[in-house]
Amino acid sequence: MKLTNRQKEVLSAVNELTAKNGYSPALREIKEYLNYNSISAVQRHTDALKNKGFLSSDKYQQRNLKVKKIFQKMHSIPLVGMVTCGKPILAVENIEAYIPYGVKGDPREYFFLRAVGDSMNKAGIDDGDLVLIKKQPDAEVGDKVVALIGDEATIKILKKGNDCVILEPRSTNPIHKPLYIFEGLQIQGRVVGKINN
Repeated sequence: MKLTNRQKEVLSAVNELTAKNGYSPALREIKEYLNYNSISAVQRHTDALKNKGFLSSDKYQQRNLKVKKIFQKMHSIPLVGMVTCGKPILAVENIEAYIPYGVKGDPREYFFLRAVGDSMNKAGIDDGDLVLIKKQPDAEVGDKVVALIGDEATIKILKKGNDCVILEPRSTNPIHKPLYIFEGLQIQGRVVGKINN
């Protein structure tokens, strides 16, 4: 059963806080951990997770949220740094964290990058979003890709020109223009998901 990004976030928080403290978190602790505005928002997501079978609870205990075994299908996907959604920045392969996320196939084929900038905001990628990438050396025209140009990485829409590859932004900001690449381009992977900032 598919989870929303917020539900994944809450499920991860329950798992992480339980592992850290040795007991199930209270709704207030989840609210503070995720910096949510209200406990009712947390309650909505935990109720949905219970209905979908990811969480269970014992109504006779105060700290009663338990992650079910189905959560084991989630994998720890590395967050390997930032990628710009504007002017390319240096692609640094330092793992900052591991994020629990459900993926199809081999989880080693996936990684997260943190988006920076607004050149892809019309394509649903905003500044600060965690973008899920499936490693692959090529992509179809129209795919959102992570491309390396020399040592620098960027997320753009892949297009083809007559004698070049075009990396096209999708932005409300007119400052962002297409990049025309004649040589030295490497596709690192395709955007397959994201977690909103």
